[in-house]
Amino acid sequence: MLTFAELVALDGELQQTPTLTLYLDGRSENPAWRTAWRRSLKQEEGRLRRALVDAPHDERETFSRNIEALETYLAHRRGAIDAPGWLGVVADGQVRLDAPLRAVTPTIGSWRDGVALAPFLCAAEAAGRAWVVVVDSRAARIFHCDDDGVRRVDTVRTLTHPDTGEGMGAARRATFHQGTRGGVGRDAAERERREARSRMLRTLAAHLKALTPALPVFVGGTPQLLAEAVQAMAHEGVLQVSEAPILGARARVNEISRAVRDGLVVLRRHEEQELVAELLRRFADDALAAAGAAITGRALDERAVHTLVMSSSFVALQPEVAEVFVRAAIAQDARIQVVSGDAARSLEELGGVGVLMRFSPFKLATEREGELAGV
Repeated sequence: MLTFAELVALDGELQQTPTLTLYLDGRSENPAWRTAWRRSLKQEEGRLRRALVDAPHDERETFSRNIEALETYLAHRRGAIDAPGWLGVVADGQVRLDAPLRAVTPTIGSWRDGVALAPFLCAAEAAGRAWVVVVDSRAARIFHCDDDGVRRVDTVRTLTHPDTGEGMGAARRATFHQGTRGGVGRDAAERERREARSRMLRTLAAHLKALTPALPVFVGGTPQLLAEAVQAMAHEGVLQVSEAPILGARARVNEISRAVRDGLVVLRRHEEQELVAELLRRFADDALAAAGAAITGRALDERAVHTLVMSSSFVALQPEVAEVFVRAAIAQDARIQVVSGDAARSLEELGGVGVLMRFSPFKLATEREGELAGV
C-alpha cells in the first residue's frame, strides 16, 4: 500500500506542475452501487471545471487534457474499485499514480501545483503489521501479519516432561505409572499439565519479546488460556498485548487477517481518543495547546507546532484549509494526525482542528506587547 512518505515524494516532483488529484470513496456494500465511484468522479470533474470558469484558456486546456487522460486510463475498469478508497494523480497528460487505499477517504478532487496531501491522511490507518498468537493446551502458534498476508513463523509446544538437564531418565522418573489410581494420581497429573502450560506460555512470551516488540500482539485460542497468556507476556515486558476472543484454537488465515485488521482499528481509535483528550485538557489549562482554525493557523505560522490534529470532517468540508495546514506542519517536521469517530466528534466541538505546541507564541506576543506598553 502507498505510504504518506511516498506521496510526499511524488508531490516534490510535481511542485511546479499543474496536477489533478482525485480521492474516491470505494465502498460498495450494495452490488447496485459497484460503479458509484464513476458518478463521484464525474461530479468532482464538474465541480473543478466550474471553479476554473474564469481561469486562463491555457490552464483550462491543461485541465481538460488531464481529465481525458484519466478517463481513458479508467475506461477499461469494470465494477467496483475493490478497496475502501482510491487515489489517482494525473500530470502532464499522464496518470502518475493509481493507488488503492487501505481505508475510506472522502471523495475530493483537487487541481493545483503538486499533489493534494491532506485527504490521504483520512485513509492512513495503522499499518497492518502485527503478531498473532493462537494458544491451546498443547501449543501456541505464532503468526506474523502484514500487507503481504499471514504466515506462521513458529510454534511453541507444551512439553509435559521437559528435559531438565539430567537426561531422559529423570523425565521418565517424573512420569506417573499408567496403573496409578485415585485422586492423588489425577491431581498430580493435572498439576503437571498446568506447570507444562505455564512453561510453554513463559517460553512464548520470551520468544515474542525477542521478535519485534514494537508491534502489537493479538492473542486468541482456547478461552481459558487467554488471560494467562496475556499475563505471561505482560510479565515479560511485551507491549500492546490484546485479547482476540473471536479467534478460536483452529483459526484460519482469513480469520486471523480480519481479527488483526479489526484489532488495529480499535487500537487506533483508542490512541486517537487519548490524543484529543490530551489536546483538549491542555487547551483548557492554557498549557501549550490550541483549538480552532484561526489559532491553529497562527501557531503553524509561528512554527510552534509539535502535533497537528484534524477531524476527518474538517478535511472533507475544508480541504483547502486542511491542505495549507498539512503543508505548514510538514515544513516544521510536526506530527500530523487525522482522527475520526468519538475523537473527531470531541474535536469538532472546538472547530475540528487543533495543535499541541513546542512553545507558546501567543504568550511571547503578549509579553512583547506589555514591554512596548511600558516604554
